[in-house]
Amino acid sequence: MKGTAALIGMLLAITAIPAADAAKRFVYLGADEKLTYDTDSRGNRIPDFSFTGYANGTSPIPDVPVRVVVPSEVGNNGPQIQAAIDAISTRKPDAQGFRGVVLLLAGRHEVAGQLKITASGVVLRGQGETKTTLVATGTDRRTLVQIRGQADRTRRSSHDIASAYTPVGSLQLKLKSTTGLDVGDTILIEHPSTKEWIAALGMDRFPSRDKGSWQDWQPGKLDLKWDRTITKIDGDTITLDAPITAALDAKLSTAKVTAYTWPGRIQNCGVENLRIESTFDATNPRDEQHAWGGISCENASDCWVRQVTFANLAGSAVSVWESAQKVTVEDCTSTHPVSELGGYRRHTFYTVGQRTLFRRCNAEHGRHDFAVGYLATGPTVFTECDAKNATHDSGAIESWATGILFDNVTMDGGGLSLTNREIEGHGVGWAAANSVIYQCAAPVITCRTPPAAQNWAIGCWGQYIGDGHWRQYNEFVKPESLYRTQLSERIGVKAKEIGAKRAIPTDPHDVPKVDVVVVVPQPNSPKKLQLKNGWLIANGVPLTGTRIGADWWRGHVLPSRAAAMAPGITRFVPGRTGTGFTDDLDEVTDGMKARGQLVFDHHWGLWYDRRRDDHQMIRRMDGEVWPPFYEQPWARSGQGTAWDGLSQYDLTKFNPWYFGRLTEFADLAQRKGLVLVQQMYFQHNILEAGAHWADFPWRSANNRQGTGFPEPPPYENKKRILMAEAFYDITHPVRRELHRAYIRHCLDVLGTKPNVIFQTGEEFTGPLTFVQFWLDTITEWEKEHSRKVLIGLSCPKDVQDAILADPVRGPHIRVIDMKYWWYTANGGVYNPPSNQNLAPRQQYREWQGGKTRSEASVARQVSEYRTKYPDKAIVCSLDGANGWAVLAAGGSFPNLPRSTNPELLAAIPTMQPVTLKDLPDGAVAIGNPGQSYLVFAPHAETLRLTIGEPGQGFTAYWINMKTGELGVARTTLVGGRITELSPPRTGPTVLWVTRNNP
Repeated sequence: MKGTAALIGMLLAITAIPAADAAKRFVYLGADEKLTYDTDSRGNRIPDFSFTGYANGTSPIPDVPVRVVVPSEVGNNGPQIQAAIDAISTRKPDAQGFRGVVLLLAGRHEVAGQLKITASGVVLRGQGETKTTLVATGTDRRTLVQIRGQADRTRRSSHDIASAYTPVGSLQLKLKSTTGLDVGDTILIEHPSTKEWIAALGMDRFPSRDKGSWQDWQPGKLDLKWDRTITKIDGDTITLDAPITAALDAKLSTAKVTAYTWPGRIQNCGVENLRIESTFDATNPRDEQHAWGGISCENASDCWVRQVTFANLAGSAVSVWESAQKVTVEDCTSTHPVSELGGYRRHTFYTVGQRTLFRRCNAEHGRHDFAVGYLATGPTVFTECDAKNATHDSGAIESWATGILFDNVTMDGGGLSLTNREIEGHGVGWAAANSVIYQCAAPVITCRTPPAAQNWAIGCWGQYIGDGHWRQYNEFVKPESLYRTQLSERIGVKAKEIGAKRAIPTDPHDVPKVDVVVVVPQPNSPKKLQLKNGWLIANGVPLTGTRIGADWWRGHVLPSRAAAMAPGITRFVPGRTGTGFTDDLDEVTDGMKARGQLVFDHHWGLWYDRRRDDHQMIRRMDGEVWPPFYEQPWARSGQGTAWDGLSQYDLTKFNPWYFGRLTEFADLAQRKGLVLVQQMYFQHNILEAGAHWADFPWRSANNRQGTGFPEPPPYENKKRILMAEAFYDITHPVRRELHRAYIRHCLDVLGTKPNVIFQTGEEFTGPLTFVQFWLDTITEWEKEHSRKVLIGLSCPKDVQDAILADPVRGPHIRVIDMKYWWYTANGGVYNPPSNQNLAPRQQYREWQGGKTRSEASVARQVSEYRTKYPDKAIVCSLDGANGWAVLAAGGSFPNLPRSTNPELLAAIPTMQPVTLKDLPDGAVAIGNPGQSYLVFAPHAETLRLTIGEPGQGFTAYWINMKTGELGVARTTLVGGRITELSPPRTGPTVLWVTRNNP
């Protein structure tokens, strides 16, 4: 305690922030029975928390009229319910902005997918929490009901704040100018997270002042934003519809006000009077292959969830995201969560939104039951809420949430915390500021004072920890409820009516029932991947574009940091959809098409838990895993404890969410003309840093199968792991059958998807024997299922050549991937041997061979193998390979411009590698003799061509390699004669020769 106080004093002195006056900064009833607020010398005070919830706390939740009724049906009733929601969404809103209620009649309504409310004024209602049940079926980890508008906020003018200091609780801001602002404008008050501000909070020094660490707060990544409306303008001063919850100090950061419009943000939506539950595997008490969330709210305002019971969920009953504001969640109960006891699970009632009110909510067996996340700028209120058998604390659980009130909250089990969480959760650090715990009871209440801010605990019962501002602990205080009193003083006697629980109308009257939904097939022109004439084509045209791979170990759930991540098909963040979270695969595939990206190379993640990013090999003391989670193909067993603190894996069972995501991507790929390369394995786990092996499912400590790997692992020099030889040993009876089952499962799931190519693994340098076993397992499956899949051979050259020369196995290879070896620019070959317990990058570091690749050497490599194996497609995934060189050598998936001439592309599948006389060194060509030819020359030299038969006429086009368009200059060729063609440019050139119409 003394050390903490000394550190705070030092930080305050450094930043010239006046020290706290511990005798003040409280709220109490004055002589007039009105609330009196103490302020410090800079005007800071406990905020008014009443500006929360639906309609800013000024109106009761309305009883919207029923417009359509949905009876319960046997089987999946989701399409019926969604059709009703969609029908209501097309109605014209009434004068109050409501379209109407979809009433679910008593009974069980099974939903295999997700229900989405995307229009304002739509309410989903049941006939009672014990009468109407929405049942989330299946293994998808979705949130069952989404209230979600469009993320189309557009910023307008910005205005700097003129005051040197604006205190906590302010309702007014002085600007340098209010020109262009009007009463009623919606604005963002933005406080940049500068280097100076972060240093003032001490969040630039994980763990030391001098060095810091990868967990330090990063400037520009933790900006504070208050979403407000202007209610008055007086000269250069604006009045807000709710107070700010942190001070704005110009010495640390220059804040500004930005007006915005948000046409797609929805409002006046709700879910009420029903039960939501998820099916789950009753044999596994820690099953996570089911629905995680109940209801979420984003891109929305003035919405509510009331009188809803939740059961069997793994994540949040209700989650309110940062794009939502003025949301009320009241009289809700969550029971019997089903999940691992680990990080980012059971955040029962959770918000990162603004002005969220949780009233009379109850939770059982949760972890962070009443939780506030990253940068929630409040006010946020939890009032009259109870948690029973909590396994962790409630409070602010992520970085710098401000303006939280816990009012009459009772915790049975877990504590209540306003504290510095330090390195927890990927470096959360200070989690709460300017927040209050008022008249609450918990086993442990933690209240600490952050630099440049305050936290208060008043009238609390329990063991108390921290150097925050405490008053009347273990005593009852007046007023009984701070929130109710603040609301009453702001809006008068109607506050009592607003907060009361009341029955919700459930009579359907004569409202019509929703019509039976008939699913009408959508017109679709699938782009099915086919191997034809040695080319990979779709709808008769070769597919072109770049290749991308997934992030496989980095990430963060702070939105500003998540946005920088690459796509990840099997990356999972509970409850969150979008870039860097659980990617929306429709958006991912649309983005790939827009950027000319053709191939997604997928493999499992390096490790599940972000804590392992520290590259330590130590066993974790608990399951406080950090998201985003890079899911593994194998399912957790619900038994034992793996090295990451969650349950051990069952290698005989597979993760349905993981394979469901791959299936979804493969279906989208077929629809949009993209390709999924399914790298069945990922070698990074078994070589190099020992931390790669620490949490790997196949490590003996991490599974139930007895895989037979040595424990403790034989870390070389306490740092490295060399487990490849043992992992690829298919003579081991247990591991062999586990490999076989896994390979077959990949085929069971994806074997019917035409736009999938199966390859051994990413970074594969393993032995020939394993590739033989892998290929034999695939061909066994093909024979059993009477179908062929696209098998890609991506290996070191010695293994690749041995397989291709094998008279039994070679014919089963359909795609040859040039990746792990290449010809060099000086005529040599980079050809590291297989099975050396070395990763590709380690092999490259050891190589002492001269120049690396050139356009000519890549073309040579592709042409050589395409000529030798004309029925197989050759793809070249070497970084930087020239797409025109690959194409003219006979290679598929070349990286060509999206504007490439369509007639040229249509001609490609008819061509094969050809030998043309007098081509310069390094040049390659493909052709359909007598019809069409494509020539690539690595240097701008005169080309001498003799093609076709006497009397045939041809036209030659120089191709613009940047655009793929035909050049303006054309040359006429006569069959059987030598023609010299001078290139129009320096450097590599491409020539297309096509026969004239006879």
